[in-house]
Amino acid sequence: MSTLDWIGVGMFFLYFITGAGSIALISLLMKVPKEIMRKAYHLMACGSVFVLLAYFDHWYGALAAIGLFFLAVFVVVPLGMRLPLRKISIQRGGTIGEILYQAGLFGLGLAVLISLIWGLMGEEYKIHIAVGITALGLGDASAALIGKYFGKTKLRLKLFDRRKTIEGSLAMVGFAFIGIFLLLLLFTDIPVGLTFVSAVVLALLSAFLEAVAVHGLDTIIIPLVIAFSSLGLFVVNLNVVQFYL
Repeated sequence: MSTLDWIGVGMFFLYFITGAGSIALISLLMKVPKEIMRKAYHLMACGSVFVLLAYFDHWYGALAAIGLFFLAVFVVVPLGMRLPLRKISIQRGGTIGEILYQAGLFGLGLAVLISLIWGLMGEEYKIHIAVGITALGLGDASAALIGKYFGKTKLRLKLFDRRKTIEGSLAMVGFAFIGIFLLLLLFTDIPVGLTFVSAVVLALLSAFLEAVAVHGLDTIIIPLVIAFSSLGLFVVNLNVVQFYL
């Protein structure tokens, strides 16, 4: 590992310490609804992907940071639940098992994406990792909050989780689209029209996955499926552009 990789490990830990610490402090100083706190941690965790993609020379350095950090999480979280920081909640209920379950799924998803996309295919494709995590971060958070506070119409088809709402799914489509479109527009050379269509497809797919996932599995399913779908659409779009040149 290079010097930049070791700096990246430190930045990854610092990001989570300052981010989680700030949210925990807010929860101690003022009364914030549990769902909002839960999604604040969710967004903070998803934002860590940009540290991984920006501060590492090598994919295996980023992978080492994930391994070291989540090893620490499985030690720190059980201890933290005995302190005032027990208010930290990542999943409904906030039990140790649920928190570690979600953390494990998220860490595994990150590790798989970094290994297969950045490690196997190359650094030039790593933006699609961010696309998958952004769909989970912005999309799932908006679906949960809008669905909880404004959702009125339940998804009634057997395929969908009956607790999910149409309003929440529409919110996920909108916010996931914004995040995905901006990433593809800023970090790929695909024309705006094709980028727009790709973002719409990926946002709709994100909402579908969120609506059918149960037992918190959307934490790993959404980033994996969306990242690889984004990569596939990118390759297709490249071929389309080359065909018309």
